[in-house]
Amino acid sequence: MKLAIFTDEISPDPARAVALAAEWDVPYVEVRKLAGGRYPRVSDDELESFAKTIADAGLQVSSVSPGLCKCPVDDPSVAPDLAELLPRSCEWAQRLGTHLVSAFAFRRDDSQAPPQAVIDRLGEMAATTAAHGCRLSLENEAGCWGATGTEAAALIRRVGSDHLSLLWDPGNSAMAGAESPYPDEYAGLKDLVSHVHLKNCRNNKWALIDDGPIDWPGQLAALAVDNYDGFIAIETHLKERPPGLDLHDGLDGLESNTRHNLDYVRSLLIP
Repeated sequence: MKLAIFTDEISPDPARAVALAAEWDVPYVEVRKLAGGRYPRVSDDELESFAKTIADAGLQVSSVSPGLCKCPVDDPSVAPDLAELLPRSCEWAQRLGTHLVSAFAFRRDDSQAPPQAVIDRLGEMAATTAAHGCRLSLENEAGCWGATGTEAAALIRRVGSDHLSLLWDPGNSAMAGAESPYPDEYAGLKDLVSHVHLKNCRNNKWALIDDGPIDWPGQLAALAVDNYDGFIAIETHLKERPPGLDLHDGLDGLESNTRHNLDYVRSLLIP
């Protein structure tokens, strides 16, 4: 397994985030938000500058998260996003040194099952991503079709593309109402997993990774047993330091929480 952290889960300042990741000896960073907006909706100059910052720090990029398809499947933005933003995401992913691009499965409505249009669009996205030299991973996300891991896995199997795999996020699955992301859900989707996000929740709020229902010791151990060799990316989602916990020296709340999560995850990865 290869350890990564979202830059914007360290600090909203990309330069500070990269500097701290290097200081903490994290080899990979995941790219989502930059100073000018969400990747890749910024200028080429900003992306080039960010790429140089990462390279100068001796780091590599694990994956990029353009946030595609959190809208309804019939939203007018879908066609131009798939025709223009997805190829741009792939182009800059490769320039940043990765071929991994994530997306979502469109905002769900009151239907009992995802419409065929969702399956068709996911297939189109997977094919477009492959044609531009990258690989698409579908992230399970509350509020979207494929909210839980089980639902996202079912979508992937319906699409039936070798170019589409699962970005497994047990924390998102728990927020979507799944009772047992690990071990129960994982048992039925582990063959599809190509990327993993690490976070936790409690009482419908984000929490530190070691303070919530996700059995991260068990999940990480299972990934190791299953010979998972992809990325595990820390995605803290918690800006305020929990009551009773002090800030780390020189760090704000988000930075302290991410450092806490990093230390905890590393303790689980020690043989």
